[in-house]
Amino acid sequence: MTRPASLLRLLIGVHLVWTVLLTPAALESRPFSSISPIGWFSLVLIFTTVGLDLAAFLLARRNPRTAGLLAAIGPFLFVGPFIGDQVGLFSSLKAPLQITVVEVLALLTQLAILYVALRLRREGAAAGKAESMG
Repeated sequence: MTRPASLLRLLIGVHLVWTVLLTPAALESRPFSSISPIGWFSLVLIFTTVGLDLAAFLLARRNPRTAGLLAAIGPFLFVGPFIGDQVGLFSSLKAPLQITVVEVLALLTQLAILYVALRLRREGAAAGKAESMG
């Protein structure tokens, strides 16, 4: 069975790929001028999620409880921008199909990250209790 720390790192890596694909350097074709104020705020939330994910990636093996906490925050930050883009609040232009597909994949990955992050926190808590008792 895969350890939660390794699985978390893998899922974060996958999410980073989705994030790159969602940029103008890859699949995003809507111009910056079409992004609404809500869209710019959404970008802040997305990049905050990426920052938390990177910190969790680096901490996953040596501090699993903290890594789990950081990784568990990202899905809550990501869901707003996802819904906002789907209902047309991100941009004055509709999201291209390829962006919608990658956003769905990114959301599913974030939900998997949440599940694994919570497992990692539980595992870290159990290990901490065992150390303090022994």
